Amino acid sequence: MCTSPVRTQPLHMIHMSNHSQRPPAAARPENPALASSGLGRYRYLPKPVKAVYLAAPLVALGLFIIHWFSIPVFGQVLAGIPYYYLMYAVLGVNVFLGLGATRKDKRRAPPWYDYALVALLWVLIGFFLLNADDIAYHNWVVPPSGIIIAAAVAMGLLAIEAGRRVGRLPYAIIMFVSILYPLVAESSLLANNLGGVFYGVSFPLEEIFGSFAFGADGMLGMPARILGELVLGFFLFAGLVMGIGGGEFFIKLATSLMGRVRGGQAKGAVLASALFGSITGSAIANVAGTGSFTIPAMKKAGYTPEYAASIEACSSAGSDTVPPVMGGLVFIMVIIFGVDYADVVVAALLPSALFYLGLLVQVDSYAARHKLKAPADTGDMPPWWKVLAGGWTYVAGIGMLIFGLVYMRWGAITPIYAATVVIGLQVLEWGVKRLWPRSSGETRPPLRDSLERATRKAETGLAQTAGLINYAAAIFIGIGFIMVGLLKTGVAAGLAGWIIGVGAGNLYLVLFVCFLFSNLMGLAGLERTGYILLAVIAVPAIVALSKTAPEFAAYGGIPLIGINLFLIFYAALGGITPPVALHSYVAANIAGADPVKTSWLACRLGAVLFFIPFFFVLQPALLIIYTPWWETLARFALVAAGIWVLSSALEGYLIGVGILNRAQRFILFAGGFMLAFPLAWTFATGVAICAGTIAATLYAKRKHVQTPGQISQGTETPEPYKESD
Repeated sequence: MCTSPVRTQPLHMIHMSNHSQRPPAAARPENPALASSGLGRYRYLPKPVKAVYLAAPLVALGLFIIHWFSIPVFGQVLAGIPYYYLMYAVLGVNVFLGLGATRKDKRRAPPWYDYALVALLWVLIGFFLLNADDIAYHNWVVPPSGIIIAAAVAMGLLAIEAGRRVGRLPYAIIMFVSILYPLVAESSLLANNLGGVFYGVSFPLEEIFGSFAFGADGMLGMPARILGELVLGFFLFAGLVMGIGGGEFFIKLATSLMGRVRGGQAKGAVLASALFGSITGSAIANVAGTGSFTIPAMKKAGYTPEYAASIEACSSAGSDTVPPVMGGLVFIMVIIFGVDYADVVVAALLPSALFYLGLLVQVDSYAARHKLKAPADTGDMPPWWKVLAGGWTYVAGIGMLIFGLVYMRWGAITPIYAATVVIGLQVLEWGVKRLWPRSSGETRPPLRDSLERATRKAETGLAQTAGLINYAAAIFIGIGFIMVGLLKTGVAAGLAGWIIGVGAGNLYLVLFVCFLFSNLMGLAGLERTGYILLAVIAVPAIVALSKTAPEFAAYGGIPLIGINLFLIFYAALGGITPPVALHSYVAANIAGADPVKTSWLACRLGAVLFFIPFFFVLQPALLIIYTPWWETLARFALVAAGIWVLSSALEGYLIGVGILNRAQRFILFAGGFMLAFPLAWTFATGVAICAGTIAATLYAKRKHVQTPGQISQGTETPEPYKESD
């Protein structure tokens, strides 16, 4: 979602300082954390504009709280159209000030035209607010005058430009197609070709822009509900926690847990990305935040630059789906289908665990196969319990978030409570340390220095929060055009029927068609747009089709959350699939690796990740909320075993067996897949294949060991690693 990242200071080092060698205040550089946030150009803004930039998320948060608790303002409750337009006015400022229009603009202060776009946005929103009652009661979907048409078109062009700054030209093209398609939806060409799938209802250009600017299908529909009703608290929690030191804590914890084992640097990278992603929900922030530390550590341990970068890219891809704070696509799902966010958090827990299990097994197998030992110099590495004790405030915040979401069902206000808990506990901890009697010879930094560090942390946290919101707002606003093009023309229903037809009415084939479509969109860097299209078009059809499948009769069909997570997992993997492969390119830039080789290697390392969505969507027990605990536990164990064998076969090493030759890898790959597949006959066949192959391999190895002068094919010393291996 960003372009051409530059190598900068690691995020985890942003708060380290030496108080005995502090430079004079006049010579002190700006907050170094802001150079590596990867979420905008805040550090280039003039100081007065910085104040506006940092104030925007706080103002939006205030509006959200007033709206959530229905607090009267001048005797009126802030809700509906006025609330949504106010949110766009506040958040739109930072979209144009924080996100550059060109690659050059991303690394300099905003040029004059960005300020002009902000001014235009405020004029338009002010005009809409003055006429909010007319919009609500007289329905301006068909604009009643030329001035209103011009205002709608101007608002639409601003939305396209905002989306282009994040999603680049392909996303802008998608929005333009969504605008142009309703103009020709009733053409005879569409009616007589392609089976009439794209034949729909046409309407004029002014109605397209009117529906976008004033209608329930446009910017006042799903995008407004996502921004105004759901995501703000989560972004605040993520930004503040990472800004005040949560990122450094998670990296240290992962390193302390994995640093003393075989392949510890790569395993630490996987675990750090999982922990980091559980808070940010952003793969790009994950690569930039953890990769700047984990990639150099992996290279130092003997991993090639391409391998180190691909591991980071794959593990960061899970950020969109690892609970409790998940990516923007989950928020879209919640709004479109009206599901409870807490149910999504619970349902995504085991699929995310399987995602990272597959990566950890591959990392371990690679280290064993290539004889990468555990680090020898771990004497200065603190034990995990000491690291955990140092970051207990962050753990408490996550605990509060999970408790509020899952048990109390507080909804979208929960992350604000959790952020308050983290900040309150940190202030309490600081106060206790300041007031606690000093031991002999102990020195403490002056109060002024402590307050300055706290101010810099708050600045970093707000800048991170604003950056996360900017990316979400820029993408979400343009979704209104896509929804108008799909829903008002009626083509969504036709496409749903077409997908069912391509799959010949077979549930498994329909899911495979959706898999292919998701990955094709991912190849072009349009994985998020692909999810939105499939969510509107395919999900209702799959739900209806699955209800007729006897294997899902006990569940009433495949659960709605399961189908959506199936599509979201594949959308998340779009960041590692070439030729766009944004996550791989960002990681390669940090590693100094070849980006093309990195993206292809990431696909190989992440190959097992492409099977996991099929395993959990066809086994609703893995979604926890639909079955008894014992059935969920049993299913998870079986799928985990299958993924273990799959991952080991892909990497060529199985614990307890050793190095595998090509034939053994192929057979165990098939056996592992069948072991994890939900049908009884496939499971039984998988058990037989895996058990037989492992037994035969062990027997052959023992036989060769007993034969002097011979070396088993399965135990030979591996050749130096090659990217194509």
